[in-house]
Amino acid sequence: MTELTLITEHDGIIDIQMNRPPVNALNLEIVEGLHQAIDDHTNNGAKALMLSGREGIYSAGLDVKKLVEMNADEITVFFKSFWGLMAKISKSPIPIAAAITGHSPAGGAVLANFCDYRVAANGSFKIGMNEVFVGLEVPRVIYKGFARHVGEKHATNLMVHGQLMDFDFAHEIGFIDELVEPNQVKSRTLDWLKNLTQLPPLAMNRTRLNAKSEINNLFDEQLKTMSEGYAEGWFDDEVQSRMKYIAENL
Repeated sequence: MTELTLITEHDGIIDIQMNRPPVNALNLEIVEGLHQAIDDHTNNGAKALMLSGREGIYSAGLDVKKLVEMNADEITVFFKSFWGLMAKISKSPIPIAAAITGHSPAGGAVLANFCDYRVAANGSFKIGMNEVFVGLEVPRVIYKGFARHVGEKHATNLMVHGQLMDFDFAHEIGFIDELVEPNQVKSRTLDWLKNLTQLPPLAMNRTRLNAKSEINNLFDEQLKTMSEGYAEGWFDDEVQSRMKYIAENL
């Protein structure tokens, strides 16, 4: 059986690589695997974490083919775990950086949204949160997390229209922090984390979380209602129609 996460250590910094070929589609198993990997290495004294993808793909987002087959109870379990993963990344007591190795639409972009830093591969790739395009609302915490990086104007325009961005534009507006050659994405992400973790850790991590306090307070307020509301919205006729169309044409 394929390991859904591949773990590599670099002097106390852990690379958690999503490994679900061909496109790292997010189903319950890989989401729970990411929960476990983050918990294990955080609790075992890691200085920082890197969340990375495969060559040419970070994550294509939710596994639509699997999700459209789920009943109401199963979809509720999935969204509770997925929303919990977003919150865990955002509220992490140690830094988490995204090594965006390729395409990162929808759920992939959402995970990167809550990381502390985003390094991406230079190339003809797309990233963004296109929930509206498939009939799902963008919850406030995702919107606010995105606006924190790119500003309210860009966040509103892109999210209301459900638009994906090419990496050059995402870098220009501040969502992607650095663009590097594809073979340098992981090494540059690692360098950023190494530099950060050389600072006094208590002061650095407290300040990092202070900077994200508005977002993390929203998670505390909205986590339960978000996961339940998204599960209910999943069975809207229009959403189901669009999702089934996407699944059939993947």
